[in-house]
Amino acid sequence: MITSSYFTFAILLMAIITFSIRYSFFTRSFKINLNNKVRNILLFTAPCVLTAMFTPILFKSAFETHQLSSLLHNSYFLAGVGTIILSLLIRHTFVVILLSMGLFYGLRFML
Repeated sequence: MITSSYFTFAILLMAIITFSIRYSFFTRSFKINLNNKVRNILLFTAPCVLTAMFTPILFKSAFETHQLSSLLHNSYFLAGVGTIILSLLIRHTFVVILLSMGLFYGLRFML
């Protein structure tokens, strides 16, 4: 089982590594020139990291109970599905965020 201190340490370490890598690209003391292929690959970094962060949260109940039917009572999963649907229908990011937050809090209150 992962303790809270280990989890906090891991998050802080990931933040330090991410900041140092990103800072090295913005600072003027290092001259790093990346070709277009590497730049295109790096465009996918943020969505991949975000997916790796939220996937365990969405599927937590299914992992714990080993039943997919538990997802129907999980407000995180239902709000995630609702957010995907909203983002496909509405192109304004801020509106999708606000509606998704409302959906999540509504589901948390009802479930």
